[in-house]
Amino acid sequence: MISLSAVSRHFGTGASRVAAVDQVDLEIPGGEIFGVIGYSGAGKSTLIRLLNGLERPTAGRVVVNGTDIGAASERALRQVRPKIGMIFQHFNLLWSRSVRGNIALPMEIAGLPKEEIRRRTEELIGLVGLDGRGDHWPSQLSGGQKQRVGIARALANQPDVLLCDEATSALDPETTDQILDLLAGINQRLGLTIVLITHEMHVVRRICTSVAVMEAGRVIETGPVAQIFAAPQQAVTQRFLGQIASAEPKRLRIGLHPDAAQRLLEIAATPELGISLNNLTREGDVFRGELLIRPEALTDGIAQLRDAGIDVWEG
Repeated sequence: MISLSAVSRHFGTGASRVAAVDQVDLEIPGGEIFGVIGYSGAGKSTLIRLLNGLERPTAGRVVVNGTDIGAASERALRQVRPKIGMIFQHFNLLWSRSVRGNIALPMEIAGLPKEEIRRRTEELIGLVGLDGRGDHWPSQLSGGQKQRVGIARALANQPDVLLCDEATSALDPETTDQILDLLAGINQRLGLTIVLITHEMHVVRRICTSVAVMEAGRVIETGPVAQIFAAPQQAVTQRFLGQIASAEPKRLRIGLHPDAAQRLLEIAATPELGISLNNLTREGDVFRGELLIRPEALTDGIAQLRDAGIDVWEG
């Protein structure tokens, strides 16, 4: 259980004082995947730093699994932090260490026996889908693979809570979904609480149970994801939901002669366009059907289709 009661965090003094987090109340049940969403400057990153004691509240109480994080001594925080894992937007891997070395580091710092570190490291490599890459260096990994290392490292000390600070915002959409699915699987398998900080409503929709919407340091709306999606009360939330609508694949109708069919299949196989063909049927000498295409690829995709002699129209 994570509980925030009237939590504020101020920076500066006097007229220059800024409330990065302002009178926030939140209850996050254990074992839940909880999203915190907001635009840049909303206070999300400060909020997550309050959860592991990297920031101390100016006012209010932050309680994580029974420990008052804000009131805890540095010694007490050192005992609590191994149970609060964290993954970052830019991975924060040590380039001088292999995949195994990065994952093992928290356990080395904790003073675990070498054999236990070895066993646990191999277990985590398998858990995050990096079998066969234990000896690779960060420079040899894709962005998604680097984040998998970051997740494994965060799980090294068997935490109860996993904090994710914009963990997918540096990744492409396909890799983002793979990482989100991995986190959802870890939540189900290990039962740990996951707190996701994000500015992407797609992230919330895909794996979160509940969500809090932040603006100007305050939580302006919170509740189950299904409820927030069905009846958003605040303008900021409605704008976030508009992101999803604009990101949905666009449906187009197509018509083509058989000699253009091979070119259609080649264009549809282009990963950047994200095309999915639906209901392609032959009507006399013409094929007709529908396709879905990523909105960001709409202009380029339509141009390629028309250049190939394929008629395209919306509807």
